[in-house]
Amino acid sequence: HESVTVINATPATVDLNGWTIADINKKRSKIPAKILAPGETLQIHLDGKGAQLGNKGGIISLIDDKGLKIDGVSYSREAADKQGWFLVF
Repeated sequence: HESVTVINATPATVDLNGWTIADINKKRSKIPAKILAPGETLQIHLDGKGAQLGNKGGIISLIDDKGLKIDGVSYSREAADKQGWFLVF
């Protein structure tokens, strides 16, 4: 029941075709092919087979279609312990 929400904080559209979310163990989940307008968000539901959000903290990365890390965040065990809360990075 975990998800990651991506926001396009740039002034240009971003084509997410071929992009993935990766966890600390390099497991990946595909992002649905979508073009994000400036300021638009996309919620990515994780099915537990690919990228996972660790309950003891961890790292998640946004990987583009060329395999390059575009952005990433780390989060602490304390942040992960807040069940039902949104973690904002």
